[in-house]
Amino acid sequence: MKKLIVILSSLVLSVLSVGALSSCGSGQESTSDSSDKIINVYGCEPQNKLVPGNTTETCGGNILGVLFDELVSYSSDGKAENDVAESITPSDGNKVYEIKIKSGLVFDNGEAVTSESFIKAWNYTAVAENAQGAQSFFAPIKGYKEVAEEGAKTKELSGLVKVSDLEFKIELNEASVTFPLRLGYSAFAPLPVSEFDAEGKLNEGFGDHPIGNGPYKFSQWNHDMDVKIVKSDTYKGNRIPKNGGIDFKVYTGGTEAAYADIQSGALDVLEAVPMTQTKTFQNDPQIQAVVSPSAVYQGLEIPDNLAHFGWDEEGQLRRAAISRAIDRQAIIDKVSDGLADHPVSFSPNSSKISGATDQIKGNEVLQFDAAKAKELWTKADAISKFENPKLDVYYNADGGGKPLLEAVANSIKANLDIESSAKSTPDFKTLLNKEASHTMDGAFRMGWQPDYPSVENYLAPLYSKEAAKNGSNYSGFSNDEFEELMVKGGASDNIDDANKVFVEAEEVLFKYLPCFPLYDPKDKGAAALGVKGMAFDWHGTPDYINIIKD
Repeated sequence: MKKLIVILSSLVLSVLSVGALSSCGSGQESTSDSSDKIINVYGCEPQNKLVPGNTTETCGGNILGVLFDELVSYSSDGKAENDVAESITPSDGNKVYEIKIKSGLVFDNGEAVTSESFIKAWNYTAVAENAQGAQSFFAPIKGYKEVAEEGAKTKELSGLVKVSDLEFKIELNEASVTFPLRLGYSAFAPLPVSEFDAEGKLNEGFGDHPIGNGPYKFSQWNHDMDVKIVKSDTYKGNRIPKNGGIDFKVYTGGTEAAYADIQSGALDVLEAVPMTQTKTFQNDPQIQAVVSPSAVYQGLEIPDNLAHFGWDEEGQLRRAAISRAIDRQAIIDKVSDGLADHPVSFSPNSSKISGATDQIKGNEVLQFDAAKAKELWTKADAISKFENPKLDVYYNADGGGKPLLEAVANSIKANLDIESSAKSTPDFKTLLNKEASHTMDGAFRMGWQPDYPSVENYLAPLYSKEAAKNGSNYSGFSNDEFEELMVKGGASDNIDDANKVFVEAEEVLFKYLPCFPLYDPKDKGAAALGVKGMAFDWHGTPDYINIIKD
């Protein structure tokens, strides 16, 4: 799902296909009360306009997540259930999916949600000339290569076929048992047909005033100040709001100011407690502290365009040396005050994530070993001498990551005898833009919040070749063995078998280390006194629809 700031059984396909899942809301039992009051929550300035297919970060993603409903939704504990879809029926060995849409659903402008609403939106995101950030999510659909090439003549995915106003078919390039799990991600949201021109182009102003079909509708965007949304009066989906709306307050200076506002009551909900408060916030009488296991993980990426850090033997040795030089447990104890877990894989070892495991060959490279780090670095120097070695690490100033990256830089410097310092960009948007344009001259902080509840989502969107073209693969990683394993996993007969193959794909990542998992944080948030229902959902976002205040 989102660049930062999950359990389904192997029977998921049959359950989804017969439409047997209940449409009972999020499942959060925070409170039975309801209120028309607006909830003020911590936010940040979205990287791009609010278009579902071009939003791959949390600042915009948190907003779009409640403005739109997709074919599938996820309950607070990560269970998938049909939402806009009445049924999702697989055939041809999970290579074709027949979709039936519920009747009577509408967008905020009164327009009906139809099969065309999905087909036009998905085609728009997949076509190369539209340069949408979530383009690679449509790579499994037949015809993707034809529309994803620069200068492509066709602008429609051949694998999307309209059957009727409320029915369409999806044909994939390869069988994928996990494909239905993706369909709750905002990139797969429907868009009003009236917002497209005859050439399939989305109205240029749509992202400034999005028209959704979700539990809330857009009201106002005051750039670098706030984004206001209010409860929809036409909504018939699974997630019925208990409040009157949400005001996402933009804090350009990070979470410190937001925490002070929580204490004073000027802010109702904060999803990330600043590191300077982690020792004390659980005993702060001025707030309500919220701590829970997280599906988010934090890592460090080194782009392959940095000299000496390619995918060859030298680059592999240097990356392994850096990983071994980082004393993760010391950093966790000092920076996160123990409110995090030592990583064991490329996804948090959480019971909410289908396929997460600590049984992965090669993950010993995550263990601190200063002597081994120096040995690996020396071997790399024997291949190609790294003169005046330096590796700076970057973070975004508005994300509160300075203590973490300073600790990482100090660990690298102390244990490898190379220069390393923590450097900042003004905000998250700037950091992402530098990553996407491949203009970083050092390593950079990477956080990932999943889009759908499967370990697959921690792999393909971050390390696949398609995601390197137009997605979240900012390291530039490209590996045929990894690609083949991801295809093989998707073609499995059931989710359990698929997860076993995805473990093999993680073993490839541990060999090359496009990213260094640093730690698996706990979800640490806060609510003002008088707020009820503040809790984190399965992927670490506040369960906005169930929050109310006195």
